[in-house]
Amino acid sequence: MHFLSFALCLGDGLRWIAVGGAIVLACGPSSVRASEADVQAAIDKANLYVETAKNTERAVDSWERYASWVNMKTGPTGKERYLTYGMYELYDVEPLLKEARDAAGLEPRAEAVDAAMVRYISAYEALAPVMQEAAAYYERQGYEADKMALGKALHPKMVPLATAFMAERKVMMPLLRAHLREVEALEVRALEAADGPTAAFHTANVMTALHRVMDTFPREKPEQMNAEELDQVMSEIGPENFSEKFDQLMSGVKPSNATIDVARFGAALEAYAKAVEGFEGFTGEKPKDFAKFKPMPGEMKIVLQEFQKPLAKSGGREFDGGGQMVMRLTQRYYDMINESQSVWGSRLRHLP
Repeated sequence: MHFLSFALCLGDGLRWIAVGGAIVLACGPSSVRASEADVQAAIDKANLYVETAKNTERAVDSWERYASWVNMKTGPTGKERYLTYGMYELYDVEPLLKEARDAAGLEPRAEAVDAAMVRYISAYEALAPVMQEAAAYYERQGYEADKMALGKALHPKMVPLATAFMAERKVMMPLLRAHLREVEALEVRALEAADGPTAAFHTANVMTALHRVMDTFPREKPEQMNAEELDQVMSEIGPENFSEKFDQLMSGVKPSNATIDVARFGAALEAYAKAVEGFEGFTGEKPKDFAKFKPMPGEMKIVLQEFQKPLAKSGGREFDGGGQMVMRLTQRYYDMINESQSVWGSRLRHLP
């Protein structure tokens, strides 16, 4: 096993250099030697952030459910058609949030995502008690006894808190995703430095490149239509637009204005193709499970290249509406994540 030494400089640009037979990762004007324990510390901290993002997403789902039946401008009246939809109760995340907030001040530091995570946690903690009170109120149908008095009182409290929370999440999530890619790069290079270009390394390398391709897809959840908007779509269904309107009705979401950055997609795909070339050229010892995974990266490259053509023609909108090609490559992506685990199991948790 090779001696491993590298710099931990997340968020400041990474480069690998050789120092006295060791592998050293340099950043900025200087490099700091660190151990495998430091890589694990970066992974543990990143995983903590991932769990925080995942478990607090329940507040997003609850708010969207509320918005699906209430008029957000006027608040609830008690006469809404889908009033019984209510809201989702939140998960108990208090210990997790404390751990994540404490971790933000610890090494290895990643200033942008650390600061964003602290702001995000604060926004969640401000919203959660009010949202929980509202969720319990609608669950017990308290509006039948008080004629929606509490619901009317809670609405103007929740709106600004939820708006602030959603805004902080919108800032935090892209920073977290980018941070995960940096930590992932540390993990993969540490693997190569420790064991050389093994089957596990080439699998890790091709998967990290694929993650960067998939990161170019918009991650914002589609905006749910409320009851009035659903009724409007239903009233517009006719022989000439039946398929389009019916699909929109079944999805329950508004049309998206998001696009894929075509240039960024192309650059990520080019890097992925190079990783696939190295993967397919690997001639070293292969574990038994490698055989099933081996054709998948090349097949995925073909699907992505096919997708690139209509994507470029549409100015980055080809993904909109969840076409068959998008469904194919998304399914292949998750199949590859699952199959790659038998060859190389990343210690980083996945952020959908």
